[in-house]
Amino acid sequence: MDRLIADDRQHRRHRAWTLGGSGVAAALAAVALAPALVAGSGPEGPGLTLPPIDGGPGPRASFCPVVEPKPTGPSAPQSTQDTVRARPTERPDDGIARLTRALLPLLSEHLPAGLTIKGTLPGCESAQFVYEKTNSVYYAHALLVRGGQTDNLTVTVVPTAAEEPAGCAAAPGPGACTSVRLPGGGTLATGAATPGDDGAEQRWAFVQRTDGTSVRVVTDNVLVVVESPGGVPTTAIGPPPMVTVDQLAAIASAPGLTLYP
Repeated sequence: MDRLIADDRQHRRHRAWTLGGSGVAAALAAVALAPALVAGSGPEGPGLTLPPIDGGPGPRASFCPVVEPKPTGPSAPQSTQDTVRARPTERPDDGIARLTRALLPLLSEHLPAGLTIKGTLPGCESAQFVYEKTNSVYYAHALLVRGGQTDNLTVTVVPTAAEEPAGCAAAPGPGACTSVRLPGGGTLATGAATPGDDGAEQRWAFVQRTDGTSVRVVTDNVLVVVESPGGVPTTAIGPPPMVTVDQLAAIASAPGLTLYP
């Protein structure tokens, strides 16, 4: 029984890390072609409205439409995994707005100069959080482009599981890892992995806050493309990722990326 419980926890951790890597690129590439709108009413409709980035007077930006793939079978049950703190009660729409408002200036401040940040939601020029109900995960995915190189960047914000290991013990897999205590409490783990000899590389930063929020920021150089609904994904591996581990850590450690504002 203990082994079954441990295997289930490992599966849940793997699922969360999959949302934080190139698997999101494939999912979003496929989802982008699905017709059903979940939030907003399209680029020409009123949509949902994000507050100004600085919280004061200024131009207001509308949410991009968020699409959801048509189910091909029974819906997956929502996760009932225990968390270190009661799950947040914030409405997902409000969480999307607040977290996106926190994320955009972080990308401008901490990513390397000269990068173009492209959103992967249809009609969305920049990154935007979406909410994945089954696992209670907020995630944002963007493509980072400079010259002929395109990398993935994914940020996930999720309630910390009650039995979640700390630091490098929660790493996505084999690879170099360093873990430190944060000045205000909590842990920061950073690392990189090259799982094969084909040049693919993943770099990541993982923060476990004392407030019960876990934040993962992941980049990789594996571009996954799905040309049409039901199409076969193709991959292209680029040069080493353009974003450093320290830059990922600066984003992950930002206080605005929390589920408990």
